[in-house]
Amino acid sequence: MDQAKANETQDPVEVDRIIAEELEKLLDSPLFTRSPVLSRLLQFLVEHRLRGGRSSPKAYAIATEALGRSEDFDPAVDSYPRVMVGRLRSLLDRYYADTPWVHRLRVPQGSYEVVVQYRSAPPSSRSADGAADEDDVKAATLRPAAARSAASGRVSRARGYRFGRWIVVLILFALALFTLWTLREGPGRLFAGDPVPVPLLEVSPPMAGNLPQSRALARALDGKLRDGLRRFDLIDLLSSKAPGGAAARTGDYRLDTSLVRTVEGDTDVTLVLNRVADQRAIWSQQMRLTSDETPEFTAIEPLIAQLAGDYGVIVRDQVQRQPDNFAAGFPCLAQFNRMRQMRSAASAKRVEVCLRATIEATPRDPVALTALSLVRYGDWQPQRLTPAGREALGEARALALRSYESSPNSAAGLFAMARANFYSGNCAGGNAMGDAALALNPYDADMSGFLGLFKLACGQAEEGEALLRRSLQLDASYPGVPAVTLAFVLSQRGEQAEAQRILDQMPSPSNMEPQYMMVRAVVLARQGDLAAARAQWKRLLAYTRQPADAAPETVLGRFMITPAVIQAASAALRDSGVVAAKAAP
Repeated sequence: MDQAKANETQDPVEVDRIIAEELEKLLDSPLFTRSPVLSRLLQFLVEHRLRGGRSSPKAYAIATEALGRSEDFDPAVDSYPRVMVGRLRSLLDRYYADTPWVHRLRVPQGSYEVVVQYRSAPPSSRSADGAADEDDVKAATLRPAAARSAASGRVSRARGYRFGRWIVVLILFALALFTLWTLREGPGRLFAGDPVPVPLLEVSPPMAGNLPQSRALARALDGKLRDGLRRFDLIDLLSSKAPGGAAARTGDYRLDTSLVRTVEGDTDVTLVLNRVADQRAIWSQQMRLTSDETPEFTAIEPLIAQLAGDYGVIVRDQVQRQPDNFAAGFPCLAQFNRMRQMRSAASAKRVEVCLRATIEATPRDPVALTALSLVRYGDWQPQRLTPAGREALGEARALALRSYESSPNSAAGLFAMARANFYSGNCAGGNAMGDAALALNPYDADMSGFLGLFKLACGQAEEGEALLRRSLQLDASYPGVPAVTLAFVLSQRGEQAEAQRILDQMPSPSNMEPQYMMVRAVVLARQGDLAAARAQWKRLLAYTRQPADAAPETVLGRFMITPAVIQAASAALRDSGVVAAKAAP
C-alpha cells in the first residue's frame, strides 16, 4: 500500500491528531531546537495541512511565508524552498532513526506535503540498520504458507509471554502506587504536595496585514518566539491541536502578538501575556524595529528571557498568587528561583525538601536535579572545611552528574556539569559544557551570567565580560551576582562612574547580597567616599558574623568559592583603603 492510500484509509481527524502530536515532539527535540529555520518550515507545512490544505503548498508561499524571503521572490530561478525542504527531509530521517516509532511524519520526494507514514507494528528497539524493521514487515508478506504457519505459532507464543509479563508489571506498578500513597499520608510523607506540571503557554499567531511581506514577517516573528520560548524548561508550549480533538490541558497563559508595518518602513511589535484563568493581561511590551532588525527579530530576545526565564514573568506570577506553595513540580522550581534572589536557611530547607519530593516523583528530571545540586553547593559554601560541607559537596557533584546522564542534550544537564567542573577547577571541561548549554538556550540570562563568572575565574576576561553584559541585556530586572561582577571588572579598569551606575540600578534584594556590599565598598572608596565605603564593610562584617579585625580573605571566604577571585577582591579592598594594608613582614 503506498503512502497516499494509507492516508486515505485513516480517519482524517485521527491523521491530523497524529500530525499535531508528532510536530510537538519534533519541535521539542534537540535536533530541531538547534535548527530554528527548519523548525519554522516544518511548522508552516504542518499548519498548512491542519488548516485543510490537502495539496502541497506552493514554493512561493513557502519562501515568503515560512523562510522570510521578500515578495519579489521568483521560484522559477531560485531553488531555495526545494533545497530547504530537502534538508528538512534529512533532519526528519535523522530524528526517526534514533527514535522508535509507530507512525512518523514524512515529506515525500517531489512534494511539499506532510504525510503520515505507518509501521505495521511498533519497533522493539533501534536496529543496527535503520530499515531492518521495515524489511521484516515486507518479508512477512512473501513467506510461503508453511513458513507463515510457523511464524503464526511464534507470534502466539510471544503474545502469551508479553501478556504474562504485562500482568507482572501491572502488579508491581499497583504495589508501587500503594507504597507511594502510604508514604504520602504518613508523618514523613514523600511529597511536599501534589505534583504540579509546568504552566502551558499558548502562542497565538501574530496578527499582521495582508501583504505578503507582512505575512512573512509575522511568520518569522512567530518562529522566533516559539523557538526562544521552547528552550526554557519552566514552561511548556501548547502546540497546534488537531481539529475536533480535545487537548489534555488548556493553556494557563496565552501570548498574543501583533505586528504593524509603518509607512516609514519600521515595524511595531506588541506582545501581551494573558492569564487564561481570569482573562487578565498581566504583562505587555511594545517595541519599534527598523528594517535592519527584521526578519531576525534579535531585539525581542530580552522579552523572551523576561517572559520565560528562571525568575521571569510567569514564575513571578505563580509565586505571587501562591506564595507558600511548595508542591512538587513547577511550584517547587518557582520557589527555588525565588530563593536564589535572597537565600536564607529556612527557605533553603523548604526548597530542598520540595526538590527531593520532585525528584522522587520524576527521578530523571534534569531541571530538578540541577536545582538540588545548586542548593547543595550553597550548603557546602559556608561550611567547606567541615564534614557536613564535604557531604554537601559530594552530593552536589553526584546530582550534577545525574542531571547530565539523564538528559545529556538539555541545557539544564549540560550546565549542571559545567558548574561541577568549574567548582572542581576544571576550566576546560567547564567551558566545553557551558558553551554547549548556552548554544541550546542563548536566551537564558542566568546561564549567560554565571558562565561569564566562570570564564572570568578561568582567566578569560574578554569572553567573561561579554557574557556578563549579555546577561544584563537579556534581563536586568533581577541581575544579582553577574551585575556585581561586571561592576567590579569596570572598577578594576578605572571606570568608576559606570560601575556606580550598574550598582545603583540593582533592585532589592540584590543590593543586600554580600557581593554587592563588597563591590560597593570598593567603588565608593575609589570615588573618594572612604567613610561610606567603610560603613559598607561594617555591614558585610555583620552579615558574615566576623570580627572587626578579620582579614578580607576570611570574610570573603564565607560567600565566595574561587581562591583567585577571593585574592583579587581582597587586594582591591586593601588597595582602595577600605581595609588596612597588610603589615610588612
